[in-house]
Amino acid sequence: MKKILTLALALAVCAPAVAQKMGGTNRNAPKISQSIEAGKASMSLNYTSITWADGRMMKALADKEKGAGMRKHVNDSAPDSPLAMFKTSVDVTCGDLHLAAGEYKVYYTIDDDCAWHINFQGKDGEPMSMKLELAGSEHESKRLMMCLYAEDKGAGVYIAFGDKSGMLTFAPAMKKEG
Repeated sequence: MKKILTLALALAVCAPAVAQKMGGTNRNAPKISQSIEAGKASMSLNYTSITWADGRMMKALADKEKGAGMRKHVNDSAPDSPLAMFKTSVDVTCGDLHLAAGEYKVYYTIDDDCAWHINFQGKDGEPMSMKLELAGSEHESKRLMMCLYAEDKGAGVYIAFGDKSGMLTFAPAMKKEG
């Protein structure tokens, strides 16, 4: 469970006191832009490569009892201070989520069991959320890393922070008949 929390933080979610991008350690955090084009389809991911105060925030958030207030603050402020913007020109699926072509704010939240979730919020304002499957990583990343990459039948995003990492896979959505 602590490993999930560590990467989760890695997945870039919080900042000390205000929101995901706030805090002194993130004042000049690098901004990264990536895009993929394949035929008529395109995807882009723009994010802020935050840090979590050298891991202190991650440890505090991972404390199931003492970190409840801090997790609530992170969850409440995350939609107003997203870490990333994701844009796709075609409908895609990511896990069990269906993302219609469009632009989405991306932010992270943490549930009562200290599991991390990634949230996609489109212009309609309704967020779509899925649990992040995070595992230990051989490489320690001091800042949030989100690497957009192409696959034969879609795309993916590698997410890392601290000693945790995970992958998101985007596949073309199947067209509904009828």
